[in-house]
Amino acid sequence: MVPQAELLEILFESVQEFAPHREEIRRIFLKDLGENRGMRFFVALNEAVNNALIHGKGASDEKVRLSIRDGGDRISAHVKSCGGNFRHDMIADGAVFDDKTKESGRGVQIILHVVDGCKLTKSGDLVSMFMRKGGDEPEVGFIE
Repeated sequence: MVPQAELLEILFESVQEFAPHREEIRRIFLKDLGENRGMRFFVALNEAVNNALIHGKGASDEKVRLSIRDGGDRISAHVKSCGGNFRHDMIADGAVFDDKTKESGRGVQIILHVVDGCKLTKSGDLVSMFMRKGGDEPEVGFIE
């Protein structure tokens, strides 16, 4: 296994504390993964962070830990909350998107549909996901 280089590690307890780091994270992902895959990974990371902040914090002073690592052929992100946050069987199920009136409960599905790999602890307090470098980029553009 290739040793992973730490690109970023931060502790935060609120969206306000996380917000100043978003642009640096986005730049890391775009540089290493390209425009499309970088933005997909950025969306997935934001879902994991939101879940950790909304569902994973027990006491208000507990922190969420985010680490981003370069594993050579992939970028990985690890979001650890002090409490559990993800309760899911980790099976991609697009049916969760059928109810257009439901605005919650889709975070894990969004993550599973956009990243190359995702694992979490049984307690739900850590989600680890990755995106391969140099993966297929979709063909996008304008119709002429």
